[in-house]
Amino acid sequence: MHLTCRDFLIRLVLTPGVSRKVALVCWRWMQDHQVTRLTDPGLADLLAHGELTDRQRQAIQLGLFSDQVTQQFALNTSRSQCLTLADAAYPVALREIYEPPVVLFYLGNLAHLSAPQLGVVGTRHPSAYAFRTMQAVLPAVVQCGVTIVSGMAQGVDTLAHQVALAHHGTTIAVVGTGLGRCYPAANRPLMAQLTRQQLVVSEYPWAAGPAKFHFVERNRVISGLSQSLLVVEAARRSGSLITANFALQENRNVLAIPGAIDAPNSVGTNELILAGAKPILNSEHIIEELLVDKRP
Repeated sequence: MHLTCRDFLIRLVLTPGVSRKVALVCWRWMQDHQVTRLTDPGLADLLAHGELTDRQRQAIQLGLFSDQVTQQFALNTSRSQCLTLADAAYPVALREIYEPPVVLFYLGNLAHLSAPQLGVVGTRHPSAYAFRTMQAVLPAVVQCGVTIVSGMAQGVDTLAHQVALAHHGTTIAVVGTGLGRCYPAANRPLMAQLTRQQLVVSEYPWAAGPAKFHFVERNRVISGLSQSLLVVEAARRSGSLITANFALQENRNVLAIPGAIDAPNSVGTNELILAGAKPILNSEHIIEELLVDKRP
């Protein structure tokens, strides 16, 4: 058996019983031991000396070359492209987060990862105020060459992608399903457009459906890819605030659009500002955060 590191990592994340944490343990062992290709003796060494439990070792031994994983490997590598931690093109900022995706499956133009990135998140049920403010502040940002990163969810996420498209900018969708699925289903036309013209990424296999924990995990990827994260509208308890917390933990700048003190969807953003997030009143406030070193 001779496997490249990337093929091993792809098989590993497709193996039943192997979590992201286990895959990261294997990857870090390979780095520590400067493994560039995995052979039978190398795999035996990893299983014997890596920090794995007996159950985890057994899952890898039984599953890595099973028919199921071989079929999944063929499906995922034929339907989408893959970027692994072993690849030089893997985004540096994402590589540095606490638990980076071991494999990113993607469709679209990987070059969009090289531009300055602004994460945009918010409620799935935005007010008219959220629509107005996004349409007021984001066009000038995308026209400066900033890529909008969001989660293609209903509401603020969808509008963020649409604003980028409408103003001939670039945008990346980080989705909480496999690339063979679309959630919400109403966004199928948007997803098709993004896979053709922009970039859609996921850490889940091709046919994986939506699951609540996927969207929390997806949020850390949005913040990990982004230099700064803009929260448009958020209730006191919301996925957007989870994303903001990920951003703070990873040393990203958190920006927030202030709102009326009696608006439920502005409670979260106003409290972020109270806690130190930068209030965004116009496009320039975002541009100066992202392009401070790139402007004349």
